Parts: sequence; structure tokens; C-alpha cells
Amino acid sequence: MEYKYNPEDYEEVLCEYMTAFYRAYEEKNRAFMISEMEHLFSETKYAMKEGDITSADREEMLMYFGGLLDA
Repeated sequence: MEYKYNPEDYEEVLCEYMTAFYRAYEEKNRAFMISEMEHLFSETKYAMKEGDITSADREEMLMYFGGLLDA
């Protein structure tokens, strides 16, 4: 499956959370997806504060992952 965001394009922790979210998505493990979404919410906020992503990028990422969660 092709995803919009490649985890390897992001710093280590965000990469790990994205990878875990995608794995949970593929396994249809909603509880784990929700858990990883919480991590993504916090880590994207940190990445934004560090200047790794913009606030617009963060919003778009959260909407994308939230959309997968609701799919």
C-alpha cells in the first residue's frame, strides 16, 4: 500500500510512530491506531516547535492520519 507520508522522511521518533500507525492500520487494529494517533499528535507538535515541519504540515498530517483512523 502507498501512503502519503513516508516515515523515513522524518526524524527518528516521528518515523517510529508513523511506522507503528501504518502497521496497526494494515492489521486493522483500531485500538493500537488510536494509541499511535496520540503519539503522532504529541510528536508532530514537538516537530513543529523544533522547526522540522510547519503548522500547516502538522494539520495536514493529523487530518491524514485521522482519516485513516476513521476509514
